[in-house]
Amino acid sequence: MSVQVVADGLGFTEGPVALPDGRVALVSISHGCVYVVAPSGAVDRVATGGGPNGLALGPSGELYVAQNGGAWGASGRSQPGVQVIRDGKVEYLATAGLSAPNDLAYGPDGRLWVTDTVAEMEWGRPETGRPGKVVAVDISDGAAEVLLEEGPIFLNGLAFSVDDTQLLVTSTAEHRLLAYPLRHAAPSGPAPSGPSPSELAPARGRAGLVQVEPEPRLIMEFEPGASTDGMTRTAANQFWVALLGADRLDLVAPERGVVASVDVPPGSLPTNVCVDATGGLLVTAAFEGALLRVAGDTWVSSPRSLHGSRPATPSADGQLP
Repeated sequence: MSVQVVADGLGFTEGPVALPDGRVALVSISHGCVYVVAPSGAVDRVATGGGPNGLALGPSGELYVAQNGGAWGASGRSQPGVQVIRDGKVEYLATAGLSAPNDLAYGPDGRLWVTDTVAEMEWGRPETGRPGKVVAVDISDGAAEVLLEEGPIFLNGLAFSVDDTQLLVTSTAEHRLLAYPLRHAAPSGPAPSGPSPSELAPARGRAGLVQVEPEPRLIMEFEPGASTDGMTRTAANQFWVALLGADRLDLVAPERGVVASVDVPPGSLPTNVCVDATGGLLVTAAFEGALLRVAGDTWVSSPRSLHGSRPATPSADGQLP
């Protein structure tokens, strides 16, 4: 397996985004900035302050930042919220109702859906944490709507099923991958202008058209200590999940379990992952302060018994075990 260090010395890295020009943007929680890394390894820096935790690319090349406000891992405090970077300038898009944003991605309604971890917890004692929430933010005006009030403790990464019927999230404290059903309401007025929700970032969101059912389905429970973090979806409706406590990424097929794995160097602490234009994996390795690249199609099939994780087993009443 080919694992390449694209750049290092970047601090506690998170949130990689493959840019159309071949560069990679990522956040550094500990350095309070966004780095943009060229294929040559050259690095540009945009200061955000606080603890930038997640990143998403906008329709005109702008970058949206999940700013945790310095709740963990940061060198200083700032206002928690969603920031936007345009032409090197950082502004806040939304702050109301956001306590410690962790990650963000475009939802089926065209808005930015944000996982809000709400507060830090004492590691190894999840009972010290607070339920996370999911908030949708309209990129046109920053209007925010809480879609999930009582999510798992230390709610972290998120992605959507390819048919937009499920919101998948990771629960770091419980090392789980969960799926929340989505309920789509019929629009009562004309559709908004701009690309359809299946395309990148519609011009404005459609508040109220998608709601989250409060009871999730357990997709996968990973081995104790694996600590699920960020994730990304493939075109085949499979999900790469970063396991920061296991120095591994697992590819999860929701109805089958883990179908492939990538091991990164020991002590890497992989926090998140995205797929580049060639099918390779771009991985933020926080402990190494690095951006890694794993060449496409070099990962290996991963039998379920290899790591001790287990796919969900439905119960008679449909409740989580």
